[in-house]
Amino acid sequence: MLELFVKGGVVMYAILAASIVAVAIIVERLIHFARIRSDDVALICTVEQSLKSADPAEALRACRKHRGPVQRVAEGCLNEWEAGCERMEDAVSYEGNRALDDMQKRLRGLSIIAQGAPLLGLLGTVMGMIRAFMRIETLGGQVNVSALAGGIWEALLTTAFGLSVAIPALFAYHYFDSKAGRYESLMRDIGERLVAMRRGQGS
Repeated sequence: MLELFVKGGVVMYAILAASIVAVAIIVERLIHFARIRSDDVALICTVEQSLKSADPAEALRACRKHRGPVQRVAEGCLNEWEAGCERMEDAVSYEGNRALDDMQKRLRGLSIIAQGAPLLGLLGTVMGMIRAFMRIETLGGQVNVSALAGGIWEALLTTAFGLSVAIPALFAYHYFDSKAGRYESLMRDIGERLVAMRRGQGS
């Protein structure tokens, strides 16, 4: 493997650096989503049940036993319960945007790597092909098929390595993005429910 890496040329080092950054982002995001994981459905049910019993304080206490972005929005919303619907909506927007920013942190970098790694690989391949044909020209065109094939497969190594970095990075990006989208939907849902319940009691 090391021999293949060296044959790929200088572009391989850029691809290697991209792969290290991608792995670091993926591991960090996995840890982040593991930390914010919570039973959000149970949280929503508990909070709604407490509010139906006209006990916002109990709903807030129950909310603080949970964690994660949905809890964050619910707590921010309940803290403004007495202030009325408008303030609750502002709290939902503020906390929701902050939570979403936290979940999407570094995903742009992962997307750039997923898109850029194949281009780096293609650049390495083009550079390798140029070197191969320059050698052929140096030999006055007197080159056998075996030597030409050897130059071509060495040039294609960077494309293969670039794709091997880009494909997992792309899958990871969409996985994390879909999780952030799911949380965004849940945050919007609990915010709308709490504001509707407050509006039902009169603002």
